[in-house]
Amino acid sequence: MTWRVPYGFHFLLLPLALMTLISGPARAEQYDTPTPEQVLAAAPADHWLPIPVNDLMVLTLPDDAQGNERKAIIQLIPAAMSGAHVRNVRKLAAARWWDGTKIYRVAKDFVTQFGGNPDNKAVPKTLETVPESDYFNAALGAKRDSDMAALDAAVQYSNEYQGTDIRPLMKMIYESYGSTVGFGGGWPIGSQDGKSFPITCRGALSPAHYDPPDAGSGSEISIVTAQAARSLDMTFGMVGRVIDGLEHVTDLPLGTAAGGFYAEKSQHIPITSIRLASELPLADQPQYEYLASYSPAMLQYIAAHGGYGNICTVAVPIRKVTK
Repeated sequence: MTWRVPYGFHFLLLPLALMTLISGPARAEQYDTPTPEQVLAAAPADHWLPIPVNDLMVLTLPDDAQGNERKAIIQLIPAAMSGAHVRNVRKLAAARWWDGTKIYRVAKDFVTQFGGNPDNKAVPKTLETVPESDYFNAALGAKRDSDMAALDAAVQYSNEYQGTDIRPLMKMIYESYGSTVGFGGGWPIGSQDGKSFPITCRGALSPAHYDPPDAGSGSEISIVTAQAARSLDMTFGMVGRVIDGLEHVTDLPLGTAAGGFYAEKSQHIPITSIRLASELPLADQPQYEYLASYSPAMLQYIAAHGGYGNICTVAVPIRKVTK
């Protein structure tokens, strides 16, 4: 009987690569347990999947006091797994609407907020009205379930026939928010009461929410900087996440007014630009890859961190591609 590896896996290479990595008399003791970096280095090359440039944005702030460039790379949730909020964000970036707007709130261990307020800048008339139902998308749950089913099959086969001891995801994390959780397409995804949503982890971009049913247009956005952000699941929307340069929007002066807002307009930090990466010259377009959600290396990477908490504790591995 021939067992067909789903999605063209070469996951069997991973344990062998790790064994090679940690073998050798001089290094056996030092590398009995592979580090997260070693796990990623041993992951099969075809388990690293490209992030489409159409899903990337580049947020640029003025250079810092030492003249260092400050850019944050944002990955948007793909169109097939998102709704009006993400469509609006794409329109705002294409219109260069955020250029010259401000960061006006930096709340410690919570959010960095930017956008139209306090400038009251008129938004493009083409923006959609966004209901709270936009927080959820059935395609998210479907993608998570298919990727997790493929992962479970790969892990079961590897453990049974290759002598590995890869623990399932839910053996390493706890879920205390009453959701079904997992990874799909490189995103942590939850479902509750039949509704699927992107889980809010550190680095997530959440549009401002006004009085129900007004869920905001997406022009005002908070970047979640707290490690424990899961309480925002299903309460606020999510359009994407910062995958590189998060430090540039977290290492900022804290706001001293209530809620972490800047007390004076003179403290506001101008945004130089936010651009869709696909609109940049080809040579300037950033390229990134993520570790496939169906790769057993994802679970070995989590295990290599030792202690683990909820699904946000260890971020999905993403790496920059050198041109």
